[in-house]
Amino acid sequence: MIENPSKLARELGRICYAAGEVIMRIYVRPELWEASEKEDASPVTAADLAANQVITNGLAQLMPRLPVLTEEEVETAWSARRQWARYWLVDPLDGTKEFLARNGEFSINIALIEHGQTVFGMVHLPVSGVTYYGSRHYGSFLQPREGEARKLQTRPLNWPKMNVVTSHRHGQEKLKPLFEALEAAGAEVKHLPLGSSLKLCRIAEGEADFYPRMGPTCEWDTAAAQAVVEGAGGRVLDWSFRSLVYNQKPELLNPEFMVIGDLNHPWQEWLAPFVIKKPN
Repeated sequence: MIENPSKLARELGRICYAAGEVIMRIYVRPELWEASEKEDASPVTAADLAANQVITNGLAQLMPRLPVLTEEEVETAWSARRQWARYWLVDPLDGTKEFLARNGEFSINIALIEHGQTVFGMVHLPVSGVTYYGSRHYGSFLQPREGEARKLQTRPLNWPKMNVVTSHRHGQEKLKPLFEALEAAGAEVKHLPLGSSLKLCRIAEGEADFYPRMGPTCEWDTAAAQAVVEGAGGRVLDWSFRSLVYNQKPELLNPEFMVIGDLNHPWQEWLAPFVIKKPN
């Protein structure tokens, strides 16, 4: 548990803003980008690396003995990592492709993990200066660049209308049978394509109802925003309706998952025709 969530939010907020300033200094100067590819063919830029340095330094000062696992530093062996009861999980620039596309839909993600559960998360949007943060036990909040934070709450589903967030780039073909299943159940689906963990945050703030993810993601892509969603009343689930967990296996890939804002509806019934046919 977290002794002082408000203090933690302030301290993480300072780290995120500092990292966001570094990212934005590079974002406005495309000649500095110099994108390269990692082993999985995903892009990495100078902004990813610079933000990573700011965040790891900040977290080391905040909690000196707590391990930090980031997308840009994943060398820790499973034999060591499996011993971690508590650690930071970081994506210093989630949505590098959105950064390169200059659409502003990228974020900084920092999560505190305890015994496989995400217990606190912060998602910061460098372009707008908006920060989402929270946890299941504390509640979730949106902090604008200026002014007071406001509490987040997922919205009741106004059936049959359903706002569904999707990725700009991943899994669209795989999702066709899912949308067919929802429409067969009577849903009127409106599609909202977005980048990075902003998709989960839109559900947390009550702007969307459902996010199905069929493309590949890693644990640092979801942990921070999962905490925000859960603090606002939603859930992040695999396709067997189990919550995503962290640091429970050697590989850091997530299962395919979905985010639901209002669970007071027969989602398992609606999705059953898709889930039954979905390849494992």
